[in-house]
Amino acid sequence: MCRKHGKRRGISAIVGGIIILAIFFATIIPLMLLMQNSYTIFLQESNSRRIFDTDRASESLTVEASQSKTTKDLVLILSNDGPVYVKPVRVWAINVAKQTSLTGNAPCLGVGLEGLPPGRNTTLNVRQCVSGFTGIAQFIVVSEKGRLFASNRVNLTGGQLVDIVFPYTLTVSILNMKRGTTYEARVEILGEGNITPSTFTHKATASNENVTIAFGAAAGRYKISLYENNVLAKVKDNQVTITIPDTSAIIFDLGRVPYQPVTLDIIFDVPRKVFAVQGEEESFSAGIWVQLPKEALEPVKDFDVDVGKIQVTGAPQLSKDIVCTPFSGFTLQPGQRTIAALCTITIKGPEGKYSLAITIDKEAIIGEGFYSGLPYKNDEKTTTVDVQIRKK
Repeated sequence: MCRKHGKRRGISAIVGGIIILAIFFATIIPLMLLMQNSYTIFLQESNSRRIFDTDRASESLTVEASQSKTTKDLVLILSNDGPVYVKPVRVWAINVAKQTSLTGNAPCLGVGLEGLPPGRNTTLNVRQCVSGFTGIAQFIVVSEKGRLFASNRVNLTGGQLVDIVFPYTLTVSILNMKRGTTYEARVEILGEGNITPSTFTHKATASNENVTIAFGAAAGRYKISLYENNVLAKVKDNQVTITIPDTSAIIFDLGRVPYQPVTLDIIFDVPRKVFAVQGEEESFSAGIWVQLPKEALEPVKDFDVDVGKIQVTGAPQLSKDIVCTPFSGFTLQPGQRTIAALCTITIKGPEGKYSLAITIDKEAIIGEGFYSGLPYKNDEKTTTVDVQIRKK
């Protein structure tokens, strides 16, 4: 009997163990599998959110309010300058002064906008968003991933564009200009973009003068050209093409001219011999000419002639002072000459032959460099005239 009871107890223990194992496999193992699957789903979702957040942070959209060249309507230029695809889903028009929407609780443009791959751009007509509005407006573009991109501000009257508050400034510098020359900087829009003013004109009032011009600009491609007296200037890198905002400054260096004044040449126009009756007065003319040497780098203007520095010596028989008429205020080009003074000299007939010396002192003739403003002067110079007796 005892053996039978012991055998039954052994069988019961085995059955109990089997039941415990069955409970373990029926509850614990599925729970572990469920937890493992849940963790895998969590990792996938976490990775998906991380990728989403990375793409969202990588979105970059430039929004420029401009004016259509053809219809003159207000438009938005959307440019994807980031590495990921951007899908705009809403556009809001904002009253900047009140910070409220111009279209109430609804966006002015809704779902269905064209998505932009990296490097692409598109244009949206937003005339209906600002119809009848007067004031400063700004546009907010919302991407599919929730990013907000703001445009530049525009000044409107009755929904019509008055002025654009440009987000960028293009500076054009012109260096070492020539005095008296007119320069014109022209900016041409290539494709989409906007700029004001499109041209700027400046007349140089001094040699080697510098000027810097500021243009209000929107993002886009532009060609900048420099003209000199309505002719394309011969300067390095003229008609350069740039992209704003990548490039915002252009320099045209015309090359500095180191102006140095040269000495003016004096030319006498006098007779080689003068004949006079002994004891009687005789008059003759002496012309004094000035020449600007060919090696001069600029014209010379506003000449002034001091006739008090024209002397006559060696003639004790002079009956009166030399009388000279100056010609002032003229301009000479390099290599050009003109008369500076015309003198009348009166003598008495000599008792014998002698020489008459006509001298123009140093700095008797002074001019001003056309570009540099530097003084140009003459050195002292003398010529002689032989005076002989003439019989009646």
